[in-house]
Amino acid sequence: MRLYLSPELESELRRAISEDNVDRFGRLVAPLKWGKPSWSAKQLLLEMMGNDDRRLWHWTEHLASHRDPSVRRCATTLLVKLWGSNKAKARRILTTLAEDENWEVREDAHGAWGELLSSYFKEVCPILQSWSKSPSANLRRCVVIAIRKAGNLRKNEWAEPLLKLIKPLLTDKTVYVRKNLGPYAIGDGMLRCYPSLTLKYLRQWANSKDEGTLWNVAMSLASYGGNKNWHESMRILTKLAADDRRYVWRAVASALAGRR
Repeated sequence: MRLYLSPELESELRRAISEDNVDRFGRLVAPLKWGKPSWSAKQLLLEMMGNDDRRLWHWTEHLASHRDPSVRRCATTLLVKLWGSNKAKARRILTTLAEDENWEVREDAHGAWGELLSSYFKEVCPILQSWSKSPSANLRRCVVIAIRKAGNLRKNEWAEPLLKLIKPLLTDKTVYVRKNLGPYAIGDGMLRCYPSLTLKYLRQWANSKDEGTLWNVAMSLASYGGNKNWHESMRILTKLAADDRRYVWRAVASALAGRR
């Protein structure tokens, strides 16, 4: 595995991990912002931790409570690994990180929940189901990201449960949620990976009176998945184009503009 770290930094990180010096590791990682170096530090940590649960939890608890967001992000990788050893504890910490004030920490935590859904589908799906109606936009957005990640595996038996997980979120007009739902989780995700079943659901959702639902339908068809299913997409968009609400027809116009 290639690590995008200078030899000096990699050596210092290895020394801090081998000595269980969490504070020193934090000082070394704190300047690493979003990108390959930050990813490399997390991979190095995961590689060197081994399977000692006591040691893993020691690091996870210290990292997750660190004042620096670049350091807190490192806890998410370990929590995925620790899920099997203590689900309740891992869930509590990872839920807190999914609600973190820093968007980069949330991004990593939401991705970690996607990994967990992909690995422990039957266990994690009910958790996300409860979050799809949460008052927290952070947790609702986490559901969307997790759906997209798990959907990429193209497991046919998951397709319908994932689409049902999406349904309560369709009316959500919070920008943080909807910009990741219609265009991303549905269009670039479910519609690309499970076109027939997703189109069936989109046709049903297109009959809704709710403008948020119709926006998500239209924007999902503006995506790569919509372009791959052009003829059926046009039939749905033609129907939506008759809606005179600005919120809906602007989404339809955006979808149609992408086909020029």
